[in-house]
Amino acid sequence: MLINILFLLVTLACLGVIGFIVWSKVPQISNLDTANLPQEKTNRKKNEIILRRLDIKSHETKQKLGKKLKPLQAIWGQFQLKFRIYVGKIERLLHHEQMVKTKQEHSQLSNEELTNKLKNLIQEGNQYLEVGSYDQAEQAFIGAIKIDAKSADAYRGLGETYLRRGAREEAKQTFSFLLQLEPNNDAVMVRLAQMAEEDNEIDQAIEYYQLAVVANDALSPRFAHLADLLLKVGQNEVAKEAIMQAVELEPQNPKYLDFLLETAILCQDKKLAIDAFSKLRMSNPENSKLPDFKYRIDSI
Repeated sequence: MLINILFLLVTLACLGVIGFIVWSKVPQISNLDTANLPQEKTNRKKNEIILRRLDIKSHETKQKLGKKLKPLQAIWGQFQLKFRIYVGKIERLLHHEQMVKTKQEHSQLSNEELTNKLKNLIQEGNQYLEVGSYDQAEQAFIGAIKIDAKSADAYRGLGETYLRRGAREEAKQTFSFLLQLEPNNDAVMVRLAQMAEEDNEIDQAIEYYQLAVVANDALSPRFAHLADLLLKVGQNEVAKEAIMQAVELEPQNPKYLDFLLETAILCQDKKLAIDAFSKLRMSNPENSKLPDFKYRIDSI
């Protein structure tokens, strides 16, 4: 604060010097000999000369002032740099002290006590999350992570907390880290896929859904949704493979058979379309779309 005041005072003083110089030169400039100029041009010429002289003097004064202030500006810049470095050191010191304090507190507890404390914090976090107390939930889950930096349940709860409070970037980072802790967790992959889809990042969503169905190939809705996303980006052949997997898991599902038939026609796969049509007719003979499907198949 003191440096800021000093810098302001110096600047005001320099501006005062400029004003004094300009003011003192005005009488001299106004006494220029203009008697020999035509009367109608005298005032205009006189003003032009005065302004030109003022501009030259002002420019010279600014250059001199700039040279005088340059060392002060350098000093000010050095001070700002040193201050930032100092603040950074203080922040790191406080963080280190906090970590040391936390470790000391935990070191005084037995493994059983730490385990119980971890479970209690996660339970508290989930309770706060359910009632919408997101600040308390965040504190509880972070407290659990301080006890166990690899607690998947704590990161899962923290990610859900960020997601529900609208902090999507923090939620993505938390779930991404959780996926590193549990690389085969298909539920986390689906959560990341859903977030990507909500953000209209379709390619990213497809990647996560593909990882999810590889990790767990027993859930037909995931294959069907993956097929839908693939169609949106024009990957029709891959979409066909995905919906075929969904039908394989649920052969009598009319919704999936309908989807498979649409995709087969889109891919001009007449053999698959005929097979899907036969199964759809057996599964849902009252389907009003059957005649249209028959016509489209015959047109392939």
